[in-house]
Amino acid sequence: MFDAPFRHWIAPVLVAPAGALRRWGITANQVTVAGFVGGLAAAAAITTGGPLIGITLWLLSRLCDAIDGALARQSGGGGDFGGFLDLTLDMLAYSMMVVAFASLDPVHGTVWLLVLVGYVGCITTTAVLSSILERRGVAVPENDRSLQFTAGFAEAGEATIVYLLVAILPTWTGWVATGWVVLLFATVIQRIAIAGRLLHD
Repeated sequence: MFDAPFRHWIAPVLVAPAGALRRWGITANQVTVAGFVGGLAAAAAITTGGPLIGITLWLLSRLCDAIDGALARQSGGGGDFGGFLDLTLDMLAYSMMVVAFASLDPVHGTVWLLVLVGYVGCITTTAVLSSILERRGVAVPENDRSLQFTAGFAEAGEATIVYLLVAILPTWTGWVATGWVVLLFATVIQRIAIAGRLLHD
């Protein structure tokens, strides 16, 4: 829900740092990998009992995730491999954070497993639907990424909000994680409904 408005808002802010990185010879893919490493470090910190350090590292990794797109656009586009790498490493990083929170708080382990199931459902529905729409020559509205994505209730921005809440308010973990599961599965249903409407022959 928040991703598209946030990208439009932050795009002008990222022009200068992306330009500096470009002048230094740093590529968008290198920033993508740096963001992934930051995400792994965040998960490791959370697993070892440092959720506040972990969430700080996570926010820095998400900043890299925003800058890599800006840098790719300034460089004439990151190419198909850049889009592939970005999505792949993002999903691995988001999933590793779930594993970290489950390790830190095993009482809610089942809920965190359902979060992973929700991630699989969300990425599968958007990837398959967007692939079919692209094959049919139908562009996804309000899409400015290298790969087409259908908007949903649960996106990357909401995931980061969930991680932030769980890190700073651990006593809310059960409620926050359960609400996140509901939102993820609502997104899967939402995209199935969209697919039924757009792909019905």
